[in-house]
Amino acid sequence: MAGLRLNPFSRKKIFARADARHVCQIDGEIVLTEKMASYEGRLINLSLGGAMFRPRLAYLMNRRGVAVEVQVAGLAIKGEIVATTPQGFGIRFDEPLTEPALAHLLARDMAAHSAAA
Repeated sequence: MAGLRLNPFSRKKIFARADARHVCQIDGEIVLTEKMASYEGRLINLSLGGAMFRPRLAYLMNRRGVAVEVQVAGLAIKGEIVATTPQGFGIRFDEPLTEPALAHLLARDMAAHSAAA
């Protein structure tokens, strides 16, 4: 899990990510659970604890703190938007993915790349 640590030579906090990120391109959608609105898009990176989701929207509204469900490759993963960047929505999962679920998603990404080649 990600955390903060202090640099012994500075007062600045350094963000440290514990889970490795995997670059991917997996089509799916997110559902904003309170509004039941959904956005199609693509996971562009993935870890056990979260993901970056790029909606197909031209304009991204700041949605920090919004509960979502990521629906991708037959899985429904609950989480929260923790950041909105030009790349997409940073989502932290409520529960970390299991290793088999992560492997399933990454295999789906590899299959899509193989089919495109």
